[in-house]
Amino acid sequence: MFGNIIERKRGGYILLLGLLIVVIVGIIIYYTRLHGPVYEFDKGKSDINPPWRQWHKMNVRFEKGETIGKPSAEQPQLDKTLYVSVNCFNEDKKCGTVQFFFEPDGNIKGGWSGMFYLSKDVHFQVMACELKGNIDPKEIFSDEKGPDFSRLFFLTKGYFSILETNNENGRVRNIMGEAYLRGWMNTDYSVEGDLVITSDAKNFYRYTWKGRAEEDMSLSF
Repeated sequence: MFGNIIERKRGGYILLLGLLIVVIVGIIIYYTRLHGPVYEFDKGKSDINPPWRQWHKMNVRFEKGETIGKPSAEQPQLDKTLYVSVNCFNEDKKCGTVQFFFEPDGNIKGGWSGMFYLSKDVHFQVMACELKGNIDPKEIFSDEKGPDFSRLFFLTKGYFSILETNNENGRVRNIMGEAYLRGWMNTDYSVEGDLVITSDAKNFYRYTWKGRAEEDMSLSF
């Protein structure tokens, strides 16, 4: 009789453990669907220097009285307003468009817009994202080949609002947080960089982009 009771208790514990595992797996799946995957930075400098840290360091310098400054003789010159319009990508998926201006004084303003899918069932609509920032001629590009003093670094910050629609379960929610657009301009005025969005400076999406800065005043922000 006692043997049967012990076996039943063991069976109950096993069943309870199984249910607990199912619940935990369900929570993980739900969290992943809710927040999306977290994309790591490429290995290298950006891995230890996320944009929010770069933004903080740059603004600390400005608070101490430092100004933006002009590009060096080796870097591309900003003698006129230049305009960039490029698509953002997460791997091979298009994730909206960023458009921004370089002003001759080094200031930058622009925005991110568009609709996109990161999975079959989840649709994103960028409701708002305005970006402002500036060039930083003192930031030096460096890779495995060594430093390249001819590239001009730039960084902007803003706040985004995205409407997320899950077509599978009909849920709709608004996601808000900080957005950072950063990149490098080459002497031929080609540009490349990334757009990083985050709600907690820990988990983030990273979208890459590349294009060319052109003289174009057809749009304004």
